[in-house]
Amino acid sequence: MLVNKLRLTCKSGLFCYYCSMLTNKLCKELKEIAANFIPAKDLDDLTQVVFEQLLNMDKAKLKGLIDSGDIYKYFNRMCKLSYYSKNSQYYYIYNKINERITFIEPTKKHTNETVYINIEEGTTNADLINNILSELYWYDRELFKLYVLGDENVKKYTYTSLAKKTGISRISIYYTIKAVKKYVAKRLKEANNDI
Repeated sequence: MLVNKLRLTCKSGLFCYYCSMLTNKLCKELKEIAANFIPAKDLDDLTQVVFEQLLNMDKAKLKGLIDSGDIYKYFNRMCKLSYYSKNSQYYYIYNKINERITFIEPTKKHTNETVYINIEEGTTNADLINNILSELYWYDRELFKLYVLGDENVKKYTYTSLAKKTGISRISIYYTIKAVKKYVAKRLKEANNDI
């Protein structure tokens, strides 16, 4: 049944030879390997993400891994990297928690301030963060919003996936987001020291 789900995620959208190489037996074996070091509550989500990555990789490389038997080591490594990395697709989809902060379309308050971010009631920095974000260039603010919260479809992005989506180089995105984080932290620290 897992393979049938995976066939739907293949880029071609149709049954293909390379997708058929990931048989139910192989998928179960690979999942059992991951079960040795991944907690049961995260196992299904993690393996689904890694299987999708396998299906989206170069087909010749996938065939070579399966034929040589290196698929087990490769899958093991991909699972570990995805599970423990803070920059993996799995982390952004299932673990990154942004419950208190949500970006909204810029709106004008009755005081003519532009609001870029909603923060739960009881958080004292809501207006301050909105003011800090309004000081940024739109490019920096929009990249930061995409990275922190994703797009309107709630799709989370890594530096690499954001680079593919926007056409901006990964290193440029990295330095922009790093600078925005540093700037926001500095301004929050300054504001909290003034209080």
